[in-house]
Amino acid sequence: MSLLVWLLALLLHSDDGKSPMVGVAISGVATREHVVALTFDACATKLQANGFDDRIFDILMREKIPVTIYMTGTWAEKHPAAVKQIAAADWIEIGNHSYSHPRLTLLQPDRLRSQIRFTNRILEQRLGRPALSLRPPAGAWNQQVLRAVNEEGLPLVLWSVVSGDAGGHVPPDRMRRAVLDQTKPGGIVIFHINRRGPFTHKVLPDIIAGLRERGLRFVTVSQLLSLPDAVPIGRRPSLMGYRSFKHPGKPASDGSKAIVPATPDRQPAPDAAPPSEAPAPKRPPAGDTHENSSD
Repeated sequence: MSLLVWLLALLLHSDDGKSPMVGVAISGVATREHVVALTFDACATKLQANGFDDRIFDILMREKIPVTIYMTGTWAEKHPAAVKQIAAADWIEIGNHSYSHPRLTLLQPDRLRSQIRFTNRILEQRLGRPALSLRPPAGAWNQQVLRAVNEEGLPLVLWSVVSGDAGGHVPPDRMRRAVLDQTKPGGIVIFHINRRGPFTHKVLPDIIAGLRERGLRFVTVSQLLSLPDAVPIGRRPSLMGYRSFKHPGKPASDGSKAIVPATPDRQPAPDAAPPSEAPAPKRPPAGDTHENSSD
């Protein structure tokens, strides 16, 4: 994306209350500011509820640092108590992570729009504030996904640093070193808060302290993207996004390096969606507040 096109997008979208950075899949920004955005995915599908890691949430409550949590619509439906806690912490920003965690690149246009719009409605109804960006499940995106997300007024946000916490395959010490070594100003770090990262609560305090010692301060994703000098760092499209790797450090399909070790054959990637996804409902459920709702 040329600088001229990006500046035009900035002018067109700077007064709508959302990030102006459209037209590119954002993995971070180039900036002179010493800031970093910590993000936490809360993934669930129609077939896999996952959970809520209140140990991580307790750390965030204690530190009161701005963070962004990307929720699937199904996670928000299945964990109303957790959603209520997050809603009460107004310094936590909300992001859209699709409704049922499919590879958005494999969906027909109408289902793709449904995944985005239905989740936007769920999150705003249940948290009282809108999602300010969208993270595609597994980081899978193409131009059709990017266009659909941007048409809803949202930037498409990936990450620059993989914590490796999902699935518990990366030992805590290695996770800590990876995040501290790889995080740079303008970076976006991905963690999970849906009990798929068993070691995250152990290393998060040290990571926060270590980043502070390096002079970095914490911002939400929208704050990061709204910095006056921020220039987006884009990524190449990736049809399937995250994949299992046969060798640690083998380049991913989008050109980035993986810090996760090899996973056994036939084992899905830690955040993989189930083989088949039920279509997103055409309207929100009528006020169901029970976990593991069938809606």
